[in-house]
Amino acid sequence: MYRLVRISILFLLSLQLLSAQDLITDEVLIKGLAELKGGNIENAASTFRAVLADASMKPFHPDALYWLVKTDIALRQYDEASRAADSYLTEFRSHEYFEEIQYQRARLLYLEDEPDQAIIALGNFISEYTDSVFISSAYYWIGESLVTLGRLEEADAVFSELLESFPAGIKREAARYRRSEISLLYRERELLDLLKWSHEEYLQDAEDFYRRESEYADAVAEYRNKLGGDTQFEMQRLYTNRLLDSKKKLLTLQEYYVDELLRLSDAR
Repeated sequence: MYRLVRISILFLLSLQLLSAQDLITDEVLIKGLAELKGGNIENAASTFRAVLADASMKPFHPDALYWLVKTDIALRQYDEASRAADSYLTEFRSHEYFEEIQYQRARLLYLEDEPDQAIIALGNFISEYTDSVFISSAYYWIGESLVTLGRLEEADAVFSELLESFPAGIKREAARYRRSEISLLYRERELLDLLKWSHEEYLQDAEDFYRRESEYADAVAEYRNKLGGDTQFEMQRLYTNRLLDSKKKLLTLQEYYVDELLRLSDAR
């Protein structure tokens, strides 16, 4: 799965590299872009850092920092990517990639397992850049953040809005897939709730049985001489059969719910 993600990222990066190389004249930076295009992401990141460490190459720092953010994300070095993005946003507010790095910084909050903060940051991005090409992607990562938080109804609404407002958006297929997964998660949640309820019902029934059995034992001890042996055994048999019947019903329900959960797991 990770390999497929890397391939997808490299493909998208290569599209940008075709135009970027026409604008950049520095040989070291071009070397980093070539390494990135060739899949040598670690080497590319080192090259971009070398550009940033060289004061004589200051005119190329904005581009190097921009590409460093993207390579660190591709390498799943999210802390490094966030630091690079923060530096870029602080130092190069007028640079051509400023809007995209704001989007990437907001998305990184989700990647760093801060879904609440990601929702806020991505929402702010959508409000500030109403015509951005990254709007549909911002909606998508809000939806993913809501899924992470277990807010499935809200997530489904966000994915639905994405598909309605951006039918040709880059995240449309991913949003459709997530909506289908959410429907399965709904069903899974319902089954787990039913399984929990069934177990609680069984425990309550078992507790009631043992309480009545104890009361019965006390009564038998008190009225042993008045009750025949057959009557005593008959009452015990009735209570035992009742408990066994409850257990049987519970096991049948549990078997059904487990089968349903396994089916849903296979479907996902």
